[in-house]
Parts: sequence; structure tokens; C-alpha cells
Amino acid sequence: MAGRDSEGSSIEAARALGDEESFRQLAQLVALAPTNLEDPGHGRWEKPNYLRTADAIVRAARAAGLSTRVYDPLVEGDLPADWHGLSRPNVIGDLDRGAKETVLLMTHFDVVPVPKEQLGRWKSPPHTLTLRSDGRLYGRGSNDDLGSGVVASLAAIRRLVASDDAPRNVRFLACCDEETGGEGGIEALRARDARLPEGDPGRILLADVALIPDGSPETTAGSSGAAFLDASFARPVPLSAGLAYGDALVGLHEVARQWRSVYASPDWPDRHAPEPVVTGRATVTQFDLQAVEAPDGEVRLVAAHAESDAANQVARAVTLVFAGPGPALDALPAQLGPFLATPFRLEPAGSSALATPPGARALQVVGEATHGGYPHRGHNPVPPTLRLLRAAADRGLLDPGRSGTISFVVDLRLPPEMELAEGLASALGCVRAWAAVHAPTARIEAPPARCRSGYALPVEHPATQKLSRILEATCGARGIFGEYGGTDASALRGLRTPRGEPLPALVFGSMDPESHIHDAEESVDPRKLAAIALAIERFVREP
Repeated sequence: MAGRDSEGSSIEAARALGDEESFRQLAQLVALAPTNLEDPGHGRWEKPNYLRTADAIVRAARAAGLSTRVYDPLVEGDLPADWHGLSRPNVIGDLDRGAKETVLLMTHFDVVPVPKEQLGRWKSPPHTLTLRSDGRLYGRGSNDDLGSGVVASLAAIRRLVASDDAPRNVRFLACCDEETGGEGGIEALRARDARLPEGDPGRILLADVALIPDGSPETTAGSSGAAFLDASFARPVPLSAGLAYGDALVGLHEVARQWRSVYASPDWPDRHAPEPVVTGRATVTQFDLQAVEAPDGEVRLVAAHAESDAANQVARAVTLVFAGPGPALDALPAQLGPFLATPFRLEPAGSSALATPPGARALQVVGEATHGGYPHRGHNPVPPTLRLLRAAADRGLLDPGRSGTISFVVDLRLPPEMELAEGLASALGCVRAWAAVHAPTARIEAPPARCRSGYALPVEHPATQKLSRILEATCGARGIFGEYGGTDASALRGLRTPRGEPLPALVFGSMDPESHIHDAEESVDPRKLAAIALAIERFVREP
């Protein structure tokens, strides 16, 4: 279940984590691999290990002293018909002290898939928790959010139960579907609650404050909104039309960058953030092309694929498969390579989701992967791939008139304060205006289940100030910031406490700059996990 390298041991990791049970739980959850894939453009909805993971969390929560239940909209009959019959279990655990106040600990257990391309870049099996000589624990979900959220919250709860003097009730949530927008997770819980009267004690999302350990160690008062835009054509189109549409979608980023938040950026200036405040972002994360014309004796592009299985993940590489005469294919790398500028490079294809037919040649435009909400932390290979293909067509290396099916996905992030309707109207209006002139068969949609507004809490709110003090003491974190990635905080917009006040929700966590969230080599510093557990415990205890 847990691995080790030659210089590490599970005992050392458990000591750093400060809790042997936490280490065991994290190893178990990483091994369960609760991956979550929703890819409507390719007809894929895959959540293979949700039920087993929810069962493991229920057992851990009960062992910690919580009363538990599971809300699954499929079982409850609340699931829309287009949810593909997949179970969406959400674990609810309660520590009821009979106190006047309740703290909601909101986590998620789903993790992004490990695409084939990533496998060669993992130095240990991605679904085996492994301690390395650098003292970090590696594995998919080790941080986001199995470690930072589920395991750290349960560790804090165990200490609160053992002390028997917690001055607040605690409600622990381990939700599904966060990585794709929360439709079967927190959004389903909110829809269930909406059928009950406001303030009804039967509501699940009823608390005085919500803590969401699903971020960096800093106090995060503003969480970005998110929308995943599906772009395609009504029928096959020439390569030139597909590339032009891709360029228009890439250009959305400059539109979104004009949307500015009042919240400071945690990535300025050390992590390449474009502005000292959080701005909007638009990132083309998925690009797929499949040629439909019969082959002939010329060099032709037969397929393209950005090597990502998740809409909220920037791929490390885009694979291009070419067919044609052997000598011409041999010449392609030297001909195409000069079209790329540093830091991008052209390489023979490594691992890919695409099959390479006999006699064909596969090349990859290689960049640097990152979380889709943080495009400035990586180097997205999709835009330079579009430029490369356009340059090749302009120079006669490829026929721009060859037809194919072409699709894109855009990860659109809104500043915390921006209303979803406003952001979508601006982005979709811009693209559709371009399409009306240049590509009438181009389509773009924003599926409501994959869209959400942001969340904004005043910096001066007492809960914000309290958490900031605690995180400075436990994690050395300073300041109050906005957040790029987009979390379940946005699903709590408009909810109220039992006193009728807006429900405050705060994001924080163990995701430091070395975490590589969503990419190969995702990891967590066990000392930071211990610090997050302590911060949660202190927040529940302190005035």
C-alpha cells in the first residue's frame, strides 16, 4: 500500500506527519485511486472507485468518533437522467457537542486521472504513496485533496474527540466530483438542502463557518469561478479553419486578463503571476483532431491530441501523428522544429493516448504541465502547436485544405467577485462574434453542470482574520489572498448561517510550490499536513 525509496521509511514519514494513523489512511486512499473523469466531447464519464473510497472514509470517520451517513443522489433518486447512472457518494460525519456553533470541514476525495503521458514522468507508481529521500510523500491525491483535506481533517477530529472539550460542533464532508465542478458532490448537497426550509436543521450545509483545506497554506478569502467551454464544429472542416478557431480561443486569455480582482495574488511576483492581483484566465487545455479524408502520397496530419484526460489540466505535450512517404516523414523534425520558440521543443513522441499507424510518424510539442487554473505556472503546448501547424501549412509542408474533425476545451477562470453570467456573456459573446464572421459552423457551449461563480469573503471578516493568525503560527503563512484554481467555496455562495448571516468560507491547505497538483510527481510535505491538522484543531477550539 505504501512505498519507500532507499533512503526513506514509512516510520520516518509517520513521525513527520505526527500521526501513524494518518499515514496509514493516506496510503490507503491513494491506493484506492478515486479518479474522476468527465469528458463529454469524447463521451467519457469514468468514476471507477468512488464507492470503495467513500466506504474507506466512512470507516475512518467512525473510528475517529463521528456519526456518519452517506448522501448519494443516485441512491436517493435525485440524479438527473444525463448523469450516466454513476454513483456519487458524499460522506457526512458529525461531532456533535451540543454547542451553539458548528464548523463545517469541507473536503473532496476525487482526484484527477493520471493520463498515459504522465506515467513515464512518475519516478514511483502514482497510486502508491511513496516516501522519497527529500522527505516528501508522492502519489496522486497525496495532496489534492486526500492529504490536505480528508486526512488532515480526520487527524484534527481525532484530537478534538480525544480531548472531549471542543467548544464547537464539527461537520465533516468528503465530497465527490469537485475536480469537474461539483455536480454530484457539493452542488448535489446544496440542491438537496434547497428543498428544505431555510435554517432547517436537516440541511447538510448548515454551519457558522466553513473551512476548506484544499489550497495553499495562506488564508484564501476569494476563490475563483470556473467554466469549462466545449468548442467544436458542426461537421468536418479544413485544417486552416480549425487552426483559426483555435487561435480565437487562445485569444480569450487576453479578454479574461482584463477581469481584475481586489484580492492579492499569492503567485506574485515569485511564481510568474501576470499581475499583483488575481485576474481572469482562459486556457485551451484540450485539442483533438482526427483526419477524415483518405490517405495519399503527400505528408498529412492524421491526428492530434493534447495529452490530458482532464479539462482542468494543462498537458505537458501535444502529440501530432503524420502520414506520408518515408523520406518526407524523416525530414519533418528538422523542418518543423524551427517553428517553435524556447521553452517549447519538438521531440519524437513518448507515451500517448493516440495510436500510431504502421508507417506513420508521431511527434510531440513539449511544454510544461500545470493545473488549468494556474496557466502561468507552466507552459501550455497547445498555442505553439497551433502556430507550428499554421507555419507548416503556410510553407507548403501541410495541405491546409485537408478536412478533419476538430475540438477544443477551454478552462475559463473568473475573478472571485465576478458573476458567472457576466463572465460567460463576455467570453461566449466574443467567440461567437468571431465565429459569425469567420467560421459559421463553429460551436461553443458552457455546460451548466461544469460552471460555477466564484466566492468572495471580506478580508476584514473576523473568520478571515482568525484563520490568518492561526496559519501564521502553524504554517508560517502571511497575508490574505485570492485563489486561482477554483474550489467548492463557490458552491457556498448565498448560503446563510443559523443566525441568518452569509456563511463565511475559507480555503487553505498544504499545497506548497513543490506539490505539482494534477501533474506527474504530485507530493505533500508531511510536516505541512501535520500543520494543517493543527490549524483546523485550533480554529475549532479558539474563540
